[in-house]
Amino acid sequence: MGAVLSAFPALAQTGGTVTGPLTVNGALTTKGGQTLVGAAAGTSVEIAEVTGDAMARWNLNADGGLSWGPGTGATDTNLYRAFTAILQTDSTLQTGADLKVVNAGHGLFVKEGANAKQGTAVLTAGSSVVTDTAVTAVSRIFLTSQADGGAPGFLRVSARTAGTSFTITSSSGTDTSTVAYEIFEPA
Repeated sequence: MGAVLSAFPALAQTGGTVTGPLTVNGALTTKGGQTLVGAAAGTSVEIAEVTGDAMARWNLNADGGLSWGPGTGATDTNLYRAFTAILQTDSTLQTGADLKVVNAGHGLFVKEGANAKQGTAVLTAGSSVVTDTAVTAVSRIFLTSQADGGAPGFLRVSARTAGTSFTITSSSGTDTSTVAYEIFEPA
C-alpha cells in the first residue's frame, strides 16, 4: 500500500475513499478479502480494458454477472445467474473440447416451438412438411416415431429448403404417426 499512500497521502491504511479513476501499475493486493459494492445489480464493480480501448472488454457487475466486448464497442457476450443453480448466457456458448454431463439423469434440454431445433410433426398419408426457418442446407435432421399411427414405415427427410422447411416421408403411404425431430448443425 506504500505506493498508493504516496500517491494519495490523505488515504489512511485503515480505509478511505478515492474519488475518480485509480490507476495501479502492477498488482493490487488486499488482505482479508474485499467486498466490491455497486449501487444497483447492473452496476459495474470491476472493469478491464486495454490502453486505448473506447469501451470495456470485461465487466463484473454487482449482481455477479459477467460481460465481455471487443473494446471498440459495447459488450456483446454475457454470463450470469438466471435462477437457483442455473448459469445462463444470452449468447452462444462454444467449447473447443467435449461437453460432458457427469451425473446420471441429467442431459440436454431444447426449447420447442415455432422455428425451433426440436419438435414433433404428425404425418398425413405418410408425409409432413415441417415449416422451420432454423433448417439449413447442411442440417442433420434426426427422426423417430413417438406415437405410431396407421401403418408405420421407415422415416426419412425427403426434401428441404434452407430457412423455410423440410419434408418427412414414410415408406408407408398410410403412416399417420407422430414423429419427433431434432436438428443439429455441423461445426
